[in-house]
Amino acid sequence: MAAAAGDLFSTIDSTKLGQIEATVNGDAEFKASANKVDNVRFGVRAADSGNRLLFSIQQGKAAVQQGSTPDCTPQFDLNAQSSHWQEVFAAVPKRPFQSYWGMLRLLGQSSGVEVTGDKGAFTKHARLWRIVLDCVRDALHPPPAMSAQEEYILDDERDDDSIVGHYTWLTLTPVGKCKIFYETSGSGEQNILFLHTAGADSRQYHSLMLNKALQRRCTMYAFDLPGHGRSFPGTHQYPQSYANSEDFYISAIHQMIVKLKLKRVIVSGASMGGQVCLAVALRAKEMDVRGVIPCEACDYLPAQQASAIYSLQGDEAILNAERVCGMMSPSSPALYKRLNWWLYSAQASQIFPGDLKFYFEGWDGRDRMALIDTALCPVYMLTGEYDYSCSPETSRRTADKIQGAVFEEMKGLGHFPFSEDPEQFLPYFIKALDHIEKNGDEK
Repeated sequence: MAAAAGDLFSTIDSTKLGQIEATVNGDAEFKASANKVDNVRFGVRAADSGNRLLFSIQQGKAAVQQGSTPDCTPQFDLNAQSSHWQEVFAAVPKRPFQSYWGMLRLLGQSSGVEVTGDKGAFTKHARLWRIVLDCVRDALHPPPAMSAQEEYILDDERDDDSIVGHYTWLTLTPVGKCKIFYETSGSGEQNILFLHTAGADSRQYHSLMLNKALQRRCTMYAFDLPGHGRSFPGTHQYPQSYANSEDFYISAIHQMIVKLKLKRVIVSGASMGGQVCLAVALRAKEMDVRGVIPCEACDYLPAQQASAIYSLQGDEAILNAERVCGMMSPSSPALYKRLNWWLYSAQASQIFPGDLKFYFEGWDGRDRMALIDTALCPVYMLTGEYDYSCSPETSRRTADKIQGAVFEEMKGLGHFPFSEDPEQFLPYFIKALDHIEKNGDEK
């Protein structure tokens, strides 16, 4: 088949193939994962030209070649148009091309983006093919030598940790009595309550909670929902039965505010935690909430938007982490991206899909956003430019429905801004705090 215009694969010569192979085999994450498997073969294929890079992994080593041969055929192919692969392997890819998951979700089969072959092998080896795609980009556009700053933990996190953990008890319908883990830091006058994302826990906020400037300004709290992270499941919460909902989530937040005696609290969260911030704003007076900072949030997301990737079955510890971490910015520090991956790999069975029942369709505020009183509860919405789940455009449309709400797109950030790149996120967050403290009703 003739090469399509702009077909990247037709321009990859033996020298570049060697560079790709060396980059893949030299990658620490690849070596850690490849040592666990053998005889894995997959293609990265241009659907319009038929050209393919074939990766074969045997005994922990990867080999790459152009095309396939009768004795070396792929178990599965990652298909996309030639123009798509040009975007994927650009030095700085645009949303959603930082992730093949994002391409599957937003572009799909009608655009030539699909997986062909053994779907079970595709999900089983999701971590391997994702690392390989990242390495191809690095081989074609070598990143600058990593400095100590880029593989970093922020200065505020280098000392002995000042976050203090506690347990308390809540009773929540329908899960029953729950032993809930929460953390606190800082001694400032303003109370802040952080809400974790779907299928994760409050460790996502450690970088913010350890920031010394925020500790002087605020007293910060974060808790794990029942059965998440370090919280115990409820007495009536059985394995694989969990389903989040607006009423359940609001009840958990309100009970924590009461239990912790928080006054005029500012509530902030991202993704699922951002969606529920909008629900909290509707109830600000009864919950004694001074303002909300919803990140990566909107008034409604249809479940069908994500069925192409979330309907796939496989090892949750691998698949959940891989599906969501593609929503991070490609420029976020590698260490923080790995920590986000780890948190998603560490949750109990079916906790993540239980939260998605709220995130997709379970939360529907489309007819209620105009009811939010921003004189009582200022709303400052933040969404990262690389978030293809809840895009900046989607968040902006929601903010436009709320009189007095502010929306800001965060450049160079993705779906987990506070934990994927806390240093870049902090100025946006401080601006949101300033806005609420300036405009919030003090009564």
